[in-house]
Amino acid sequence: MWHEYPIPASFEDQKETIRSLRKWMQNLEKRKLVVGYAFDHYFSNPNEPDELRVRFQYTEEKNRETVERELEREVKKVVVDYVKKERIWDSPEHILNAYEFGTRCAFLGWGLIENKRFPEDYFLDFAEPQTVSQQDGKTVFSIKRVPKEFQINFNHGVMNSLGIPKCPNEMFVHLDLLMDCTKTHTKQELLDWLQTHLP
Repeated sequence: MWHEYPIPASFEDQKETIRSLRKWMQNLEKRKLVVGYAFDHYFSNPNEPDELRVRFQYTEEKNRETVERELEREVKKVVVDYVKKERIWDSPEHILNAYEFGTRCAFLGWGLIENKRFPEDYFLDFAEPQTVSQQDGKTVFSIKRVPKEFQINFNHGVMNSLGIPKCPNEMFVHLDLLMDCTKTHTKQELLDWLQTHLP
C-alpha cells in the first residue's frame, strides 16, 4: 500500500523541496524503511491545489511513524509552515510503477548534475519567457536549442532504450501528453489550439 503526503507550495518551492528531499528519500530505501518512493508536481490546475505530492510504499507499517516524523522535519527546512497530511495513494499498479520509475529517473538526473556529469541548463526552460514577436495573433517564443534537443532526445532515449516502439506507442504518448498540457479533449480542439499558438 502506498501513502501520499501533499505539501502545499508554489511550483518553484515544490522544485526546491523535492530536490532537498532526494538524498533523504533514497536513504529511506537504503535503511529498508520503504521499498518504493515517488513524487509528482501539481500546479496551475484550476481543479487541484498547487502542491508537491510525495509518496512512499513502506516495507512494514511500523516504519510509517518514523518516516512521517522525518518527512515533517525535512520539509520544514524549506516550507516552514508545513503541516503533515496523509492519505492512501491507490491508483492502479501500473500508474504507481510509472511514477516511481519517473522519480528514480529524476533523482538520477539530479545526481548527475551534482557530480558535474551534466550541466544543469539541460533542464532549463528552452522557451524564453519573453516573446520574440507576435505574428498574425500568434505568440512566437525564442528557443534555446541545447536544452530543447536534450529534452527531446532524453524522452525518446528512455523509451527507445526500453524497447518501447516509436510508432505507434511513443507517438501516442506524446499526443496524449500534448492534449493534457493544452487541456484539449478532442482532435478538433487540439487542432484549434495548435493553429492559435504555433506560427
